[in-house]
Formats: sequence, C-alpha cells, structure tokens
Amino acid sequence: MRRRLTCHHEAGHALVRWYFGHRTDRAVVQTVEEVRNGVPILTGHGDQIFCEALVDGYDIIGYPFGPLKVNGSQEEQTRINRSRSIARDIELMNCYAGFVAEAHYRRISPKVCMFAGGLRDLEQARTVLDAWQLSEMDEHALRELSYDRAVALVRSRHGSAAIRAMADALMERGEIDGVEIAALCRDAYGGRKCAFGAWSRHWPPTIGQLRAGYIPEPVPAAA
Repeated sequence: MRRRLTCHHEAGHALVRWYFGHRTDRAVVQTVEEVRNGVPILTGHGDQIFCEALVDGYDIIGYPFGPLKVNGSQEEQTRINRSRSIARDIELMNCYAGFVAEAHYRRISPKVCMFAGGLRDLEQARTVLDAWQLSEMDEHALRELSYDRAVALVRSRHGSAAIRAMADALMERGEIDGVEIAALCRDAYGGRKCAFGAWSRHWPPTIGQLRAGYIPEPVPAAA
C-alpha cells in the first residue's frame, strides 16, 4: 500500500514543472513495504536513491544554482541574469509545492508537513537561496513570495484537479511517466499547455494569474 499523502506531495512537484513548461520524465511513489525493505528507486541518471518517492527530470536550475558570469555583452549578461532568476523562482516554488499539496490533502498547515518530513525539499531550497547570497531581508521576502505562489498554484481549481488526478494514478500504479503527467495536467487545464520559455515574457506571475490557471501563449518563432 502506498501513502496517498505522498502521492499528493509528488504530484505537487510535477504540477509546478508542467505548469512552467519543464519536462518531467516520471513520478514514482513506493509502497510502505518497499520502503521498509530498503528498495531503492533508480533515477534517469542511473543512480540508486533510497527514498519513498521522487519526481524525475532535468534540473530546473542547474549547479551552481546562483548567477552566472558570461563572456559577452552587458545585454547578454542581463539576459542570463533574468533567465537564471526565473529558474530560481520556479525551483523555489517547486521546493514548497510538495508540502503545500500534501497539506491541502490532509487539511493541515504546510508548515506541519515541513517539520514532519521532506528534508530533501528544504535542503534544496536552502542550497538555492544560499547560492544567490541575498540580504537577510531579500531572502526572507523571496522565500515568502515563493511559498505564496506555490499555495496559489496548488490550491487553484485547475491545479487541485491536476494534483488529484496524478495522485490517483500514483496510488493505483506507483509510477506515471512524463507523457501521462502532461496529459493529466492538460485535462485539468482545459486542454491548454505551457511551452518551455513562454513565461519569460510574462514574469513574474501574479497570485491572481496562478489562482486563475493563466497559461501564456508560446513565444513566436523567429522569422
């Protein structure tokens, strides 16, 4: 038997990735018996991870997680800075979305879920924030904003429907691939989908947009 709260937790991560146009390879939730027996999960990179569940896919923001210097024009540096900051914001939302989705299912505070488990998510958020070397005030503001955005997305009508559908599939089979994840999310959002990079022209998302299930149009191809 799998834990439904874990299925909702992982579905929260999968929703963030899909909503902002990032590909997901699969989501996996093990049974309680598999966890107790020390059965590992094999990642797409071939690594064995000893955990209850994971959402597998490429990194939203890659190492070293902070700003990157480029050997180019100031215009190019500005573009890279903005791209990295957008990826940072999405990754922080991703870190909190699992707790928020689990808490929404359990009808408790997300902070209770944070203290009860999910250490990997908190460690990832801490690593990303440290890489940007923000002031204490700016870091606190970014953390709170990322949390509020995650709440708005996960608890939205469309987001909640997508998470329930993914959680049901995970409860039944324990694993869903990226194609099914995308299909379930599209169904919840009325057949719409977000192309990678489409949010760049509209960043940052407002709380109202996240609650309403707004999805931007794809960036037009260059002539």
